[in-house]
Amino acid sequence: MKTAEPILPSMELFGALSDEMRLKIMMILDKSEFTVNEIKDILGIHQSNASRHLSKLHSCKLLKDRRENTKAYYGLSDNLYLSASLLETIRHAYSQLPDLPLLESRVREVLNERRLNTARKFHKLDEAGGSFRAQISLFSKLIERFEVAVDIGCGEGADLSLMLSERCRQVISVDIQPETILGLEKLLEEKGVANIKPLCADMSELPLPEDYADLVLMSQVLHHAPSPANALREAVRILKPGGTLALLDLAEHSAEELRETYGHIWLGFNRERIEFFLQDLPCEIASFDIVPNESPTFKALPAICLIVRKIG
Repeated sequence: MKTAEPILPSMELFGALSDEMRLKIMMILDKSEFTVNEIKDILGIHQSNASRHLSKLHSCKLLKDRRENTKAYYGLSDNLYLSASLLETIRHAYSQLPDLPLLESRVREVLNERRLNTARKFHKLDEAGGSFRAQISLFSKLIERFEVAVDIGCGEGADLSLMLSERCRQVISVDIQPETILGLEKLLEEKGVANIKPLCADMSELPLPEDYADLVLMSQVLHHAPSPANALREAVRILKPGGTLALLDLAEHSAEELRETYGHIWLGFNRERIEFFLQDLPCEIASFDIVPNESPTFKALPAICLIVRKIG
């Protein structure tokens, strides 16, 4: 028996979605979370107008908001994601917007500017959640050899990509920062490593085909994703059936200072949230561990170590 969707059709709901500007807002928030200021800049409208439209959508339980210091970020609600037929209808409707390509371009510009403002250069093992214990816990689950691996968010030095290159035929090292990729290309040339291919790309829009990789590695990158759900969807998409997604990230925490010092967007994740992101994807969680952090810094925040298998 099919479970009823949380958001049911109503006059208020249809009224909210019949407005073209509100439909544009739904499109924007389907890409990532945004503040009122970012939304009004994308749409070219006054802040009061944007707030009014957001309030209408929020009252229909289509949106949720979260506070980050003095800012409020809006995104699509969990109830909407659980209302699959309604979400599909909304996506079909906004796909017919005449100025959709322009709006998508403006969304990308705002996200790129946000990344540039929060970008920090750091050694992967020095970031919160990057302890050796956490890395060992993750790699202990990856004993077998892989043909093709993709390291999403390789970072400066690409430490994990270099480790993988010893047990993989080919490694694709992905990072969104062009300077990181240029530095990696120089490093690989100096070391004479031929089976690592650097790739400058957004983790939510990977220019890689479906069923491409045996292993996808995401170490300490998901908390930087504007939309973790989209990033995980891309990771699963490029996996071959039977392939492995290995994820290391911070467990849910309240260390707000990491937003400023390291540009974190999300304050970690718990198992329930990860399961929610993965619920409609062709995969299953093979293991989920919480690994203590032995470092005295970052309030000794624990990490989550997750292994996911793609079902094929």
